[in-house]
Amino acid sequence: METKFSGSRWRQIERGWRKDSDTPVVAPDQTLAQMCFSLGISADRLAETGRDTAVEILREMERSKAPALDGAPELAGLEEWQQKVILNALDERPRSGREKALLLRTLAAKVEAEAAKEQTVEEEQRQAPGRSA
Repeated sequence: METKFSGSRWRQIERGWRKDSDTPVVAPDQTLAQMCFSLGISADRLAETGRDTAVEILREMERSKAPALDGAPELAGLEEWQQKVILNALDERPRSGREKALLLRTLAAKVEAEAAKEQTVEEEQRQAPGRSA
């Protein structure tokens, strides 16, 4: 569920008060979670603020926006230690969950493209017996 709000509302929340009425502003949990999600702020980071309901909403947003892996082998069937090596490499500099997912999707696309090239070469070799590559 996405929350839509204006740029002026965003600025009020950032400031913590409304200029026109000089009153304090506290973002509703859904709005705060949406702002964090838009900025790539993790639920773990938001948890440092003590806004537990917003954290749970953000966690659900992160889960629902994560790429679907149903039916796919866990990290291409890698052993657990291999998975940890890849995930630790992504953590060498701070990255949001969205950024990590994008990096993994990009890497997967490159690996799949390379595999498709290899398959094409193999098929061409099978179709032309007696010819060397």
